[in-house]
Amino acid sequence: MALLALVLVPVAASGKELDAPVRVLWNSTPDGVRAGDAWDTRLSLLQGPGGFYAGKVRPAIVLTELATRAEGRVPMVVDVSPNTFRAMVEFPRAGRYKVAVTGFDPRDPERIVDIGRPVRVEAVPAARDASISWPWWLAAGAAGAALLAFAWRVQTAPARPPA
Repeated sequence: MALLALVLVPVAASGKELDAPVRVLWNSTPDGVRAGDAWDTRLSLLQGPGGFYAGKVRPAIVLTELATRAEGRVPMVVDVSPNTFRAMVEFPRAGRYKVAVTGFDPRDPERIVDIGRPVRVEAVPAARDASISWPWWLAAGAAGAALLAFAWRVQTAPARPPA
């Protein structure tokens, strides 16, 4: 039993090392997001086999539009303490974006980890105007047919003698 305790103590202690590397686990992906939509971003930070032990990290999502290189940052808030974070990230327009997170590693605050391949954001289909959705051509055709029927009837009506 004492031998088992000697083997387990170093393993348990290594899980609590504050200098263990920090890994990012993306809990959500922006699949199917369209321009103007918000992505409910969630991620977990893992440090060693035992969890996450850094107290004052400030992760932020870095969104880079690849065509223009325009970059935006969205700060994250704690979702489930101490290691799960969330943010609402809006994709301003259609295009391809690089999505990454920074500010999560207390040993290297500038470290960036991306989600993988670039995210393709599609344009929102043009909204149909309510005035166009009703078939006005049908109403115009019906009015034209009524006018023709009235004109034909007036023309074919027998003439009445003056009184």
